[in-house]
Amino acid sequence: MTTVADAFETFRKRLEITGSEQQDASRHQQEVRGHMQASFDIEHDFLTGSYARHTKTKPLKDVDIFFVFGAGDQGRRSGSPQKTLDAAEACLREHYDDDQVARGRRSIGVTFERSTPTQAEDGKVFSVDVVPAVPCGDHYEIPDEVVGEWIETNPEIHKAKATAKNAEMAKHWVPLVKMVKAWNCSSGKLIKPSFLVEVMALELVEPPFQSYPDELRRLFAAMADRIDDVWPDPAGLGPAVSDQMTPAMCEKARSAVIEAEKAAARAFRAEAQGKNGEAISIWRELLGPYFPVR
Repeated sequence: MTTVADAFETFRKRLEITGSEQQDASRHQQEVRGHMQASFDIEHDFLTGSYARHTKTKPLKDVDIFFVFGAGDQGRRSGSPQKTLDAAEACLREHYDDDQVARGRRSIGVTFERSTPTQAEDGKVFSVDVVPAVPCGDHYEIPDEVVGEWIETNPEIHKAKATAKNAEMAKHWVPLVKMVKAWNCSSGKLIKPSFLVEVMALELVEPPFQSYPDELRRLFAAMADRIDDVWPDPAGLGPAVSDQMTPAMCEKARSAVIEAEKAAARAFRAEAQGKNGEAISIWRELLGPYFPVR
């Protein structure tokens, strides 16, 4: 009989990015990089976001690439964020269909594999997000169209903190974050952006690691208490990561997290009573289709 621990190990593996997905991502990255390098003076570019921090979960999409302008284009910093995003968007629209290119708050997204992605589709990259940036001392500034300003950021600090926390948790923190992101996705993405889940987990998860069921139950409970806190940028540079969460969104997310904690508690009790099948069914309903059927 499959145990709950076995089911969680299968779930953990299913949330990992496959080799075919990585190959697909690499192909699309290089293509987009070539277009940007041909249109702008790019000093260097690098992967960032959850894909670079290994906290990206299924389905693979929104692979972020920072494009740091060289001397020939750093003058764009004196202009509005909108103009820089306009220029990046225009560049990409020269090479992709209109419905493939979408404007984001701080990036331009290019969608690939037009076959309506689902959570069951492996080996596909949904989109690559182009993030223009200018160097600023030991960090960067990127355009933010919502606030109408260039904001400071340093993705390397985000990555370093995630790496350190994962080490503290005996390499179980990254899978745990992926699991909560899977729950958030299957629940309608009530917590936005998904990076906020990661930021909350940096503070709310503490060693020693017990088990995935126990850590999820405790994390859901802690998130319910803190969902409406202001969650600052881990690098201490840009605006709060939680600045999209309005009071109404926080209240809706809190209700969902409370229900998630209750479901986790039911699953925990069922397992303690030897009802593994029931526990696995509860976890699957809670965490989504990548969790195995009993």
